[in-house]
Amino acid sequence: MIITKKTVDDIRKNKAKREFSLGVDLGLRQIKVKVENDNALLGRGLRLDLGQELKENFCYLVTRTQVLPLAFFSEDTHRFYKLIPTQDWPSLAIGSVPMHRISSPYRDTQEKINLLKPYGVALDTCAGLGYTSILAAAQCREVFTFEVDRNVLFLARHNPYSQRLFSQTNIKLKRADIVTSIRMFKDEYFDCIIHDPPTFRLAPQLYNSTFYEHLRSLLKKGARLYHYLPLWGIRRGRNFPSQVKGNLKKVGFHIEKFNPQRGDLVCRK
Repeated sequence: MIITKKTVDDIRKNKAKREFSLGVDLGLRQIKVKVENDNALLGRGLRLDLGQELKENFCYLVTRTQVLPLAFFSEDTHRFYKLIPTQDWPSLAIGSVPMHRISSPYRDTQEKINLLKPYGVALDTCAGLGYTSILAAAQCREVFTFEVDRNVLFLARHNPYSQRLFSQTNIKLKRADIVTSIRMFKDEYFDCIIHDPPTFRLAPQLYNSTFYEHLRSLLKKGARLYHYLPLWGIRRGRNFPSQVKGNLKKVGFHIEKFNPQRGDLVCRK
């Protein structure tokens, strides 16, 4: 069960009722809550100490014995990972960098899908929390997606809004590095590709011309690629979106839509 500080605040506000319904799992589920002194019984068998203080902008996993923040430092990658509650679907932060527009990760993802209009067999190069694959799968026969970082998949496993990434039969998720795994597909295999990588600082190998050439070879003739454009280095005067556009053109893509302010590029083979 996933809760936030707001969950505990809502229970405290309703303590006088003794028993009431409450939304958990970031609004996806309603449970019965009973308040006994300074404890809340959540559903069947989970007990929450109302005296403990939870932090804003954190998601917490409630177990039978403790309440754990879904945030941690990984000794493997030397990075901090965190699931962040928002007004709709939660976001993922790696280091201090959120992987979505935090105001609305759902709307952010849906706008990317609307731009590309995926169909047929799609490649989502970087799974993350799985939102792109989940929304694309509603329009595609199959979606292949890859995630190299087990810490990201750990948070996705605990995120209520990511569960279709693991259960939906037309989503083919692999824990692997897309840079090497891309060679498993034959040329012109995909009807469309969604390339929504982390920032350049976290994954520079996903922005080089060699990788772009592989993406182009996998697309059918006339098929489209969506590429997210981070504003990496913008404060130092670097026009990174234009560099991405230039590199895509060099390997043979035709640019159809280029919106660096929003961070979107759509091109065609």
